[in-house]
Order: sequence, then structure tokens, then C-alpha cells
Amino acid sequence: MGKNRLTFFYDKVTKFNFICSTLSGLILLFVTFSIFVDVFLRYFFNKPSIWITEVSTYLFLYIIFLGTAHALQQGLHIRVTFVVDRLNGTVKRIVNLVTSVIALFFVFVLLWQTSVMTWDAFKGDLHSITLLSVPFGYIYMGMVFGAFFLFLTMLFQTILQFQAGNGGDTN
Repeated sequence: MGKNRLTFFYDKVTKFNFICSTLSGLILLFVTFSIFVDVFLRYFFNKPSIWITEVSTYLFLYIIFLGTAHALQQGLHIRVTFVVDRLNGTVKRIVNLVTSVIALFFVFVLLWQTSVMTWDAFKGDLHSITLLSVPFGYIYMGMVFGAFFLFLTMLFQTILQFQAGNGGDTN
């Protein structure tokens, strides 16, 4: 795959990740407001809602998984770099590539396992045991979706990092 094509697709993924991150923020705003309303109803009218706690719990998964790929591309994930910062350029690049490959493997396993879990939830017609009886398959789909775009983002970044190490430029 040519470098121009790779950067073209990575730019598309980057834009999509930004949209997902924005959606994640809007969901967080909705969850925050909903919980505020529920607390208000509970303490001032003694009439708590029956759905806000459950829906907020499920939406929390979407908040996390929709925003992770954008956080990765912005460099906002927690990193421990006190050892890597002491290394010279070539060794540092090799360590970064090795850790990127290990992280890619981890995210691939995450994608695989969330896909299996989602498929099993749809196949088994699994629902929550609460009053809302929400199908778990739709809840788990957010994890698959987020893990997929996290994997894509990480894969593109690793390839571009490898190309930059061979005299290429990531931009």
C-alpha cells in the first residue's frame, strides 16, 4: 500500500475518530444531566426514575469506547516514559515499535473477544434482567465498534511510525 494512500485512509479514520469522540462527549453530557435529574427527583420528590441508573451504566461503555481511538491519536493515553526517554534515537524507535506491536496484539484480542461476546449475546438473545430488559448485543456492539477503530488507529500509527524510522515522514 502506497504511503499516500495510507495517509489518506488514516486521515479519514482520524476525522471519524473525532466525530466519535464528540459523540462520546455528548453522551457524557446526557448522562451527567440524567443523573442530576434523578438525584433531584429522588431527594426532593422521593420519586426516583426507573431507567436512569441502568441506561447511564450502559452508556458509560459507549463513552469509553467511542473516545479511545481519538485519545490515542492525540497522545492522551497514560504513558510511562522515564526509561524510554533515556534511550538514544535508534533504540528508542525499536522499543516504541515493539511496544506498539504488543499493544496492537492486545487491542486485537480485545476486538476479538468483544466480537465473540457480542455474537453470543445476539445468538443467545441475552437481555438484562431489569425492568427495561435491554438486549445485551446492542450494548456490546459499542465495545466492538470502539475496539475496531482503536485497532485501526493503532495499526496506522504503527505503520507510519515504522515508515518514519526508515527515513519517511509521518505527515
